Amino acid sequence: MRVILRIILLSCFLSSFSASYAESKGIVLEEGNVSSYPKVALKIKENRKSSPEREILVLRERKDSRVRRVLEPEIFQEEGTRPIHLHLLVQMSDSFDSNVQGTEILKRIVQASGEEDRFSFVFFTDDVFLPKSDLSKAEALKEAKLPGGKTNQNTSSNLDYVFQKISPHIGKRDYLLLVFFDREFQPSQEARRGGYLRDNPLNILGNPSEGTARLAETYGGFFYSIQRTDSLSRVLTDIEFFRKKPWTVRYDSPFGEDWNWGSEDKVHVELETRNFGKILYDYSLPWTTRSILFLLHPRIFLPTVGFLLIVTMVAFLFVLKRSDKRSPSHAGSIAEERLHTLDDEQDAYRKMYGDQYQLMYSEDNRIQTDRLTPVAVREFEDGEVYEKATLILKEGRHPGKQYSLQKSQTVLGNSELADLVLYEQGVSGSHARIRRVKNRFILYDLVSESGTYLNGKKVLRPRILYDFDEIGIGKALLVFRGK
Repeated sequence: MRVILRIILLSCFLSSFSASYAESKGIVLEEGNVSSYPKVALKIKENRKSSPEREILVLRERKDSRVRRVLEPEIFQEEGTRPIHLHLLVQMSDSFDSNVQGTEILKRIVQASGEEDRFSFVFFTDDVFLPKSDLSKAEALKEAKLPGGKTNQNTSSNLDYVFQKISPHIGKRDYLLLVFFDREFQPSQEARRGGYLRDNPLNILGNPSEGTARLAETYGGFFYSIQRTDSLSRVLTDIEFFRKKPWTVRYDSPFGEDWNWGSEDKVHVELETRNFGKILYDYSLPWTTRSILFLLHPRIFLPTVGFLLIVTMVAFLFVLKRSDKRSPSHAGSIAEERLHTLDDEQDAYRKMYGDQYQLMYSEDNRIQTDRLTPVAVREFEDGEVYEKATLILKEGRHPGKQYSLQKSQTVLGNSELADLVLYEQGVSGSHARIRRVKNRFILYDLVSESGTYLNGKKVLRPRILYDFDEIGIGKALLVFRGK
């Protein structure tokens, strides 16, 4: 009596387990996304052609020992379809008609599929397991031929072996269809307990039997009678429905502002449906997201921003105060620099002409005599600035010859010690000098015998050069070009 009672209790348990397991296959959670936390997105695939908007009753999250309900989640489905992977498990037979029928079913399914879909075939019978994995549509059309086989006397064991082989390679987005012709099929105990294909419904196209219908119900799929003429059309319709993009459940996590370094690292999501039981999902945030949430928390962010603002204002006031203190000295340094330039010009003038502002004339008919003073600061600042300068010989032994003024000062004369040697009549050994001061070029006469002329006027003090100025040194005439 006790043995009979245990058997009855065990059978009731198995039937209730199979029913709950089949319910869970009605809606399958494909993936969760927390990259935009506190927004959480769940991708769900419903396999019973029922709208998740009506099926989802309660959505809640649990963290530590606290449970919070999500109010008004956003539920929608994107338009369009996506490529899928079809796994077609076909039982071989010793019947020629059954093999021809199986081949026709495979070809019809492949022809009706999309170009980007992938296919995997498994042909099985007693002691035979023939897989053909990950085929394109063109390859699948060539391989869609059901070879003949032996009689099937141990179908349940054969299916257990097939499930064991393919289960590790099945993804949540894959479609499974089992085609077999056994009329008296009874699944094994392992298959009845739902030990295979945890996340995928198993659809069956075959001869009606108690075991076949029970297997489809256990794995949350549909059963199609191979004896009905419209069964294959129903299979193709369901495959097209399976190809649709999944539903998205998007919501703001009720624990979005409760993250800290000492809290539990995992949140448990529970999605309760009307007809398909509960869907469970756990997620934990990556360290980068947790760090951002921690820093943006009002108790951390506001004091930190306030402290940084205070430090920035103090630093700004300190720099401003230092610039105020240094501004007189800075102005004095500019004036000192200008005075230094003026002193250099005056020193050069005294070295050339002494302390007396007396004019030294020669060839009165060639020059205009004006009372000239040393170069002034204003005249120096108004002078044109050139990055490069060149002297071109206009009159002399080699007209057209060019000399680049690259040094800080260039000495012109009739001596090997000069930077620019002019073997012309009336040119002294060190006749004149051209200095480069802040990209301005200044002409000096080095107390030459015949003098130095600038645009027909004798140089009696340092003069700033401009583009196309003509410099006369003895019988040579040079043109100054600046760029």
